[in-house]
Amino acid sequence: MATHRLTVPQTLLDGEYELIKDGSSEANTDMEKSGHGAGPDARNIKAVVGSYNGTSSTRQSGAVLTGMYGQFRNPEQPRDSLLDGMRKGDGMSEPKPARMLTPPGSDVEFRCTVMLSKDTDGTSTVPVCAWGDDNTAAYVAFLTPASDAQDPDSVDLEDIAQKTLKIREEVRQPID
Repeated sequence: MATHRLTVPQTLLDGEYELIKDGSSEANTDMEKSGHGAGPDARNIKAVVGSYNGTSSTRQSGAVLTGMYGQFRNPEQPRDSLLDGMRKGDGMSEPKPARMLTPPGSDVEFRCTVMLSKDTDGTSTVPVCAWGDDNTAAYVAFLTPASDAQDPDSVDLEDIAQKTLKIREEVRQPID
């Protein structure tokens, strides 16, 4: 039986990011049409998608939460499926393999990577970390404008994993 669900709160990271679009309804419709990608042992799956803009200290940035919740016998499968979906997005590339990280205080391991997103504005650096547990799987992608793009090698994935852990604590809620 599932004990946790994912939510799309109005803010993330104590107000650093504000919700601009909750795309969960559309994501659930798409998932029903195409299958959920969580694997054959997954049950009662629901999708969540939230797009966020940065506030004061992160004004020109954003964050995207993409995930699913339900019952997962193999939590790595939905986590990896979500990351694969991002990798296959238009203009996306992954210059280096993902790393497994367990931030201090975490009970799960995160798969973290830096992707590059190429569009008409240029190429942006997109750090991303994903988790999978018995009931929830998601990734958080941190977006910055192409003008602020970092060298992928200079991205502090430990810091990104710590931020993702904090977001996981904000969005993962017990089922009443």
